[in-house]
Amino acid sequence: MNDLGGQVVVITGATGHLGHAVVAAFLEGGAHVAAPHRDGSGVEEIRQAFAGAGERLWLEAADLGDETSMARFAESVVRRFGRIDALAALAGGFAAGPVADTNVEAIRALFEQNVVTAYTTIRAVLPHMRARAYGRIVCVAARPALHGAKNTAGYAIAKAGVVRLMESLADEVKDEGITVNAVLPSTIDHPVNRANMPKADPKKWVSPGELAAVILFLSSPRASGVTGAAIPVFGRV
Repeated sequence: MNDLGGQVVVITGATGHLGHAVVAAFLEGGAHVAAPHRDGSGVEEIRQAFAGAGERLWLEAADLGDETSMARFAESVVRRFGRIDALAALAGGFAAGPVADTNVEAIRALFEQNVVTAYTTIRAVLPHMRARAYGRIVCVAARPALHGAKNTAGYAIAKAGVVRLMESLADEVKDEGITVNAVLPSTIDHPVNRANMPKADPKKWVSPGELAAVILFLSSPRASGVTGAAIPVFGRV
């Protein structure tokens, strides 16, 4: 058991394929889930999918790239639920292409989607965690953060930035009751990846449920001894 009953968890990227699995895992574990969203995309789907959660699932519009917006969101979470125990920073973006065909604007976009969204959300929740001397922060990076490969330079740079952010923060707060870790999945099995890679074997990929289980553990009180870790979740690749 991960002992998440009554815990308050902020999840970014909740409307995505991985997000649905992570929201489900936390709700099944008894947690309250607060999810910011930039626009209406996917919001009704997630509300309908988890209608049975009632007031334990709360969605509110916020701009993940704007510090003021995210600070207001975090304050709203605390007013509603009383505290913030954990952050699962799932939001991100992917793009591929050779360096010769990838301009600086594309690199900036990937940095904004992956690093800036994590950074602003962490800065928003961190004061509330520090006030209680307790917190769990889990970022989603990716396998290319460890080793770049053909046509993945921009994505590898961005996800490596997420890992360096995680490591730096983990060292800063290691004596404050707050842990900070990252999960590094390989290809995640969802419909978009299946459509884009029809010749691949999705049985070898990591499933959203498998990745959610690791995030759930790292977000739990039982994971107090794990911090500053970049954890591979490669499935069977």
